[in-house]
Amino acid sequence: MQVDEILIIKNAHENYGISTEDISQISRVPDLMPLPLRPFGVRGLCSVGGGVVSMVDMNLLLNMPEVDLSDPKARIISLNDDVSSNTLLVNDVYNTVEIDQKNIEYIDTEDDPVIAIYKYDNILVQVLSLEEMFSKMSKVSIESKEIVAGKIKDNTLKEEENKRFLIFAMENEKYALDIDFLQEIILADTEYTDISGTSDEVLGLITLREELLMVIDLRIYYGFEAINSETNRILVVSYKDKKIGLLIDSIIDIKNIALKNIEYMSEAFEGNKIAGVIHDENMLISFFDDKLIDEILMQNETFVDTKAEIQNEAETTKEYAKEVIVFKLAQKEYAFDVDYVNEIIDIVDSTKVAFTEEYIDGIINIRGQIVATVSLFEKLNLPTVITEESKIIICNIEDNRIGFIVDSVSDIMSIEKKDIKEESEGYFNSVLHLDNGKRLILSIDIEKIVNSEHVDG
Repeated sequence: MQVDEILIIKNAHENYGISTEDISQISRVPDLMPLPLRPFGVRGLCSVGGGVVSMVDMNLLLNMPEVDLSDPKARIISLNDDVSSNTLLVNDVYNTVEIDQKNIEYIDTEDDPVIAIYKYDNILVQVLSLEEMFSKMSKVSIESKEIVAGKIKDNTLKEEENKRFLIFAMENEKYALDIDFLQEIILADTEYTDISGTSDEVLGLITLREELLMVIDLRIYYGFEAINSETNRILVVSYKDKKIGLLIDSIIDIKNIALKNIEYMSEAFEGNKIAGVIHDENMLISFFDDKLIDEILMQNETFVDTKAEIQNEAETTKEYAKEVIVFKLAQKEYAFDVDYVNEIIDIVDSTKVAFTEEYIDGIINIRGQIVATVSLFEKLNLPTVITEESKIIICNIEDNRIGFIVDSVSDIMSIEKKDIKEESEGYFNSVLHLDNGKRLILSIDIEKIVNSEHVDG
């Protein structure tokens, strides 16, 4: 195996490398949902790009102290292909470098994640195999159990073959869902729009990123008592291009389960709302799959279709002019046209540049690219206050990447044409009149901000 380019990761006095072919993106560490009884090396769940993935600590896989989540240098690396359902948590990302093949020595050692040593400048980089590293967390050793009822899908499968399940609780029972059907997990503390004529388990409709989503209480569906608590979550599942929300008590774990430990129920057990059981150590966990999701969708087909009709009808009656990202500066709300926005990152220390204007905060390094940062506080003559909630909005303007420092980011929303009042004063191009005029947001013309005194990235 030849490696052509690597991302160098720093850990104390050690340097490691991962092939860039395995990497899709690098980002700051998001909020972590800790999980008990998690597989070795997994710190918990996190949301990346709208999906739910496992956060795997590289240090733990290499038998080192776990990464400090509060360290501002810590990063997560989103991965490709077979390991795309995981992100890799690391101490510090250094740089990407092309491999000079005369300076790399490949190592052929069985069961060792280090596959090569590369000399880069004056440092030695240990090049790692993700496949070998992840094998430490995916191998399962569970004693085989006698099958009492039902049937094993395939008795000849290898132990390393597995499926990933989300384990959750309803009352004192554990259930599992094949994670392939899970789109995301959201808080259950939300308002529902009632739908008349539905069964008891249907809670109603909620708005999720401007889409209407029907939610059912899975606990009532299974005959459990529905008790509201802070741990309640809604599982947004997707099947056959349709989505539905399932309210459950709490999230427990996400696990790789060896296929030989998954027992599918026989036809005699049809109608009991489970597809089978998982033999997990000394307990059995009931699981369901696409058949149950399809059954729930079919039972509520009328209301799922109604949801789509409501969505389409709402869209046809509104004329949207543009989409904006809303942020705060000195307790007031402002907006950028979202077409200019590339990404939003947490506030980071910048490097000051001599002989620049006061509104130029400095320069930062984003994945090897130098980006100039501009203080909108200075531009708009507002008092500068930087807090932990502060963000940098990275925009692309005239082929330049420029970061704008703001207090916080609150919304991304589509604005109807009737709610836009043209404004040509200073740096503003319009005023957004929302909530029947009770909420006024100044929309900033980014090109005016930049072209008034040009900023080079």
